[in-house]
Amino acid sequence: MEVFTSLMVIGLISALLWLLHLRNTRHLPPGPFSLPLIGNLLQINNKAPFTSFLTSLKIYGPVMTLHLGWQRTVVLVGYDAVKEALVDQADDFTGRAPVPFLHRATRGFGLGISNGDRWRQLRRFSLTTLRDFGMGRKGMEEWIQEESQHLRACVRSFKGVFYLLVLKS
Repeated sequence: MEVFTSLMVIGLISALLWLLHLRNTRHLPPGPFSLPLIGNLLQINNKAPFTSFLTSLKIYGPVMTLHLGWQRTVVLVGYDAVKEALVDQADDFTGRAPVPFLHRATRGFGLGISNGDRWRQLRRFSLTTLRDFGMGRKGMEEWIQEESQHLRACVRSFKGVFYLLVLKS
């Protein structure tokens, strides 16, 4: 009787987890069936992953969902799908996936790890600060080169004859 009860509990938990999985993936694009823990990693060619995507393109279309291990990934195949996502709907696709270790270490701050409005503010602040320190301005060497060209042009305009004024003091 204990074995039967244990199997029933395991079956019930598995069914509930499967239903939760289906509920979480119903708004995602279609994709190939994925195995637990490893996802679709066995279906992807390690040497040339794009060939696997091209074969899946014929079945699932240019936008598909793959599971790379535990990570759910939406893959875009083809110029039109990528252009629509990155150009036409750029606001929806901006940002980076969070890296938990870096997010904890920096508490979400920092130019390299931040996203969205915080990233824009930090970028604007960093660029104005760097400009204040001279980034984007002409260096001293460029100024010297420019001034020496003006001096040479001025000397050339005298055509070899110029007067040196000496003042007595």
